[in-house]
Amino acid sequence: MHNRTERGSYLRNLINEWKLHLSEKTFRWKLLIVPGLFLIYSAITQHLGNYIETRKGVQLEDKFLQLFPSYDFSTPIFFLLYASLFALIVTHLHRPKVIMRLIEMHFLVAVVRQICIMALALEPPAGIIVLRDVFLENTVYPHNSPLTKDLFFSGHVASIWIYFLCAQHKFMKTWMFLATFIMSFMVLSMRIHYTYDVYGALFFTTLIYFAPAWVKPYYAKVKAQLLYSK
Repeated sequence: MHNRTERGSYLRNLINEWKLHLSEKTFRWKLLIVPGLFLIYSAITQHLGNYIETRKGVQLEDKFLQLFPSYDFSTPIFFLLYASLFALIVTHLHRPKVIMRLIEMHFLVAVVRQICIMALALEPPAGIIVLRDVFLENTVYPHNSPLTKDLFFSGHVASIWIYFLCAQHKFMKTWMFLATFIMSFMVLSMRIHYTYDVYGALFFTTLIYFAPAWVKPYYAKVKAQLLYSK
């Protein structure tokens, strides 16, 4: 009886939270626009992927890769990525702002990552084991060939790091932190990324996540000065 009461209370709280946030015009627009932009982005990147695979790039020297075993972790990577995403959504479903932040971060990081990939023409590390991902191969990856040159920066490591940054529960925060190291180990063992790609994923994702908090005070200061000057 006690558990049933708790579940009922949780569901009421969940519904009330979503009703409250959906009553906000800005939140509604974000919820409509960002997923739509993601669909457009996915359609564009499929064509860009074909170009990226055909262009000639530079193969970097990365002595740290020699420290990792060579092994195909395609299946564990798939389960770690999507299980972590599912766990984050389920445990934060009653927090609409966290879910919205998760969607925004995925989109923003994806766009910045695509810009970096277009700007840096790289060849994959020697001994690469092609990653197989059924979901990505049918959404953002080209359909006619595997994508191996989308290197800087690692999208898989960036995704897990997004989950770490967005997580509000201590257990989930700890798990996502550990999962980031596990994911990094696996993508480097498959040689689908250089170690620089992992560092880049952590740097850019963190920068994008905290940028609004850093920019907001400056924007408020400039706005106040403009109003004062009038």
